[in-house]
Amino acid sequence: MKKDAYYFPHFSNARNDSKIIKLRRIIGIEGYAIYFMLLEILREQTNYKYPLSGIEDLAYEWHTSKEKIFSVISNFELFEV
Repeated sequence: MKKDAYYFPHFSNARNDSKIIKLRRIIGIEGYAIYFMLLEILREQTNYKYPLSGIEDLAYEWHTSKEKIFSVISNFELFEV
C-alpha cells in the first residue's frame, strides 16, 4: 500500500525558538501556520524543494497573501532559497 502521508519530526517547543517568536511577533499566528504548512509542502516534494513561482497558488489555496508567504520564506532565516 502506498503511503499518502509521511512523518517528520516537530519539536513540541518550536514556538519558543527565537526565529519563530520573531515570526509570530511580526506576522502573528498566521505566520506560524504558514511556516508549518510550508514545511509540509516541502516534505511532500521528492527533493524537498518547491518553486517560488508556485507561491501565488499556495496563497490562493490558503486564503492569504503571497506577500505574507514570501515574508515567512525570506525574512526570518527559516528557509534557504
